[in-house]
Amino acid sequence: MDSLYPELEDYIYRYSGRFMTDDEAMARKTVMYSLKTQSESMLSMMREKGWMSDDPKILSMIADGSEALKDRIVKRIWNDHREELSLNLCPECKLITRTPDARQCRFCFHDWH
Repeated sequence: MDSLYPELEDYIYRYSGRFMTDDEAMARKTVMYSLKTQSESMLSMMREKGWMSDDPKILSMIADGSEALKDRIVKRIWNDHREELSLNLCPECKLITRTPDARQCRFCFHDWH
């Protein structure tokens, strides 16, 4: 497999966290929690517990939005760790499944249970 496509990008972003740098993981968490939380007191508590960051480096990573962050992380992981990724590919069409444990293809519907 030589190229990324949207479903593969989503899979890598969701299931390849062990290849993220500490800064990438924190930026991802910061984006995720800030989108879901409106309360300033809750945001403050999350920062205190280390669940999200107000570090300028992290904030600069997310300044252009969550999609741009995702795109950068996925491309770096793909370029640096392509051979190490555990991808659950359909044995029939060779495209990515929805999850690492899936046994039916979302594209060609091949079933290998």
